[in-house]
Amino acid sequence: MVRRRRAAFLPPNPKTYIVQATKLTSKEVYAYPDGRKETVLRGINLEIRRGECWGIVSNEPFESELLLEIVGSVRPYGEGRCILVERGMMRRKRAILPHVFFISDGVSLPTNMNTLEYLMYVTSHSKLAAQPRQAVILKLLLSSNLYYLTLVPIKYLSRAEKAAVCLMTASLSGALLVIFSVAGLKFDERLSGGIRKLSDIITNRGGAMLIGSGDCDMVQTVCSHAAFLLDGELTHHGAVNEVMSYLDKRAFILRSRNPQRLATALQAAEPALDVRVYGEEVHLYDDRSEPITEAELLALLLHTGETVESLQKSTKTLGNAFKEVVSGHDL
Repeated sequence: MVRRRRAAFLPPNPKTYIVQATKLTSKEVYAYPDGRKETVLRGINLEIRRGECWGIVSNEPFESELLLEIVGSVRPYGEGRCILVERGMMRRKRAILPHVFFISDGVSLPTNMNTLEYLMYVTSHSKLAAQPRQAVILKLLLSSNLYYLTLVPIKYLSRAEKAAVCLMTASLSGALLVIFSVAGLKFDERLSGGIRKLSDIITNRGGAMLIGSGDCDMVQTVCSHAAFLLDGELTHHGAVNEVMSYLDKRAFILRSRNPQRLATALQAAEPALDVRVYGEEVHLYDDRSEPITEAELLALLLHTGETVESLQKSTKTLGNAFKEVVSGHDL
């Protein structure tokens, strides 16, 4: 009997795609009361190179989780093709591949340990002795600014903090693709900054990271690239700064004691503006190639005779970009 040798795993060269998904379709379908059926994910195209961190933002957490599970080979897929680190995935087979580290927001961690003890436990197979291994872990906790979690019992951590601890484990591993499926979690600024540093460790060693989240602020902080998943289709993808610049057209935020009157006056004076009222705030949107400047806005206010309590130039954010896409998608 001839035994086939297992192919050696080769590290990626600079041009390697970590993920190549082409016209990917899920097996899962939505079933409607009238008998109609619709495939959940349709025609997904996604390419992730080594050194990139992608964030998938979705209006439906289930769809984001499903896509990441398919890419991670946790779930089989229907049609299309998916390649991980130049290896094709069997369409119907479910198996976590050795070079993939999958983290979900429902992960269960032992509750009888603190963070440092857990990280020592999961790295016990390492060739490093306990003392130098602990030094590596403590350095990681310090460099990621997540040192405040070091001695906290895991049972007292929030779900978001537990996910971050799992990501520490991934950063200590040799995984080339780390999938962070946390669509149901919200991360504060401190955790987001720590996740960014852990992501940098993964991407700087030649790996890649794929995040599924509804937290636009975290994705903006952590990711180099982003894509929006709306009603089963992947849209508006690219570098995070490019996505924000292209889609977030909010130019100014004004506060007024009579926002409706202010909005009406500004819209009448400059019909090209998109003026929207949110509580006591008036938001000005301008999608022209040369949007209104602060000097032009002040002249416009002077012309209308309206006064404002404050005027602020809007900072472009991924959250605003996503809101604009969802708003246009729902029309």
